[in-house]
Amino acid sequence: MRGRSDSSADRRPGGRTGDHDARAEAVLRRWRSQRRASLRNRRRQLGIYLVVAIQAGLAAGLAWTAAGAVALDNNPVFAPIAAVGTVAAAAGQRLRRTVELVVGVALGAAVADGLVVVVDRGAWQIAVIAAVTIATAIAVVGRGSLITQAGGTAVLVTSVAPASERVDAPQVFNAVLGGASALVVVLLLLPLNPLRIVERAAGPELDDLSHQLTEVGHALVRRDPAAVADSLQGLRSMGAQLTQLSDAVQGGLEVVRYSPQRFRWRSTLREYRIGAEHVDRAVLGARGLARRAYTAISDDEPIPAALGHAVVDLGHAVGSLHAEFVRGREPSSARHHALRAVHQAGHAARDGLGLSGTVVMAQIRTIARDLLRATAISRTDANRMVRQATQR
Repeated sequence: MRGRSDSSADRRPGGRTGDHDARAEAVLRRWRSQRRASLRNRRRQLGIYLVVAIQAGLAAGLAWTAAGAVALDNNPVFAPIAAVGTVAAAAGQRLRRTVELVVGVALGAAVADGLVVVVDRGAWQIAVIAAVTIATAIAVVGRGSLITQAGGTAVLVTSVAPASERVDAPQVFNAVLGGASALVVVLLLLPLNPLRIVERAAGPELDDLSHQLTEVGHALVRRDPAAVADSLQGLRSMGAQLTQLSDAVQGGLEVVRYSPQRFRWRSTLREYRIGAEHVDRAVLGARGLARRAYTAISDDEPIPAALGHAVVDLGHAVGSLHAEFVRGREPSSARHHALRAVHQAGHAARDGLGLSGTVVMAQIRTIARDLLRATAISRTDANRMVRQATQR
């Protein structure tokens, strides 16, 4: 009789089998969501890479044509090399990259040209010249990309340039010409849409943050520590997305600063930059919230349902922020959900919280404040609104 009773209990929706099934379905649902998000992100990135490839090809052709017209060198190979290197540099760093290319070419050509006179050409000579050039670059500047450019230039000068010519001045000029050609293409002829770049970079981060906060909130209501641990792991893995968003914002600011076609978006990009900083802080706050939520469940603290609902509202606030930014609308829904989360957290505190639950409540207020700041609300107003939402 006891065995039949246990078996029937396992088959009940609320029994152990029901819990196992729910857990398995939650894992599959999370995998399907992540897979769809990954495919969307891949398609977005392919669109950007296609434009960058076209920019690189156009810049290389323009640099070769310009260098051939000037005719300082019979083989102006450094012009298209510098052009492609500048276009391929991370958005937001192309001006610095151009300077590093020119300095690297100058250093590599000068060192290699001087050593060729002494040691001539050959396999071991290339090895010696490359090593000496890179060591010199490290001693002088110590920057990775400049060191690479100096070493590559030294190898090209040693293996390609005619022995009777001094190549440093023409090749430095070719590098300048190539970098300038790339800047003309990326800033004047074919500039990327900075808003689209930032939106594509922000989308995965905001979607992921929204999903993880929502999952933590539901897990608090169910008192499911395993689900909280999964979300915490997801939040910890968002470092690459934070970097991509920062790079995208910097690249967008570079475009609107120097491209006349994109001047009209300068104020919008500045708002994106401020918003990105506060979203980054919200991610850090969400990690702390998830850690404390896990502790609260594990320590069997009192967890009113309102606390979990408040975290779910934070997730909705992030999702609304993304949707409203993409549509160019006033982020009213995001602000509403953020303040609703604060109000519900205050309600949970009045119902009674333990130590970790109190920390979760404080994190909810902090994240809500960051989200309000991300919607272009001033610090003073955001603090005041959070205090007002906390009151009865």
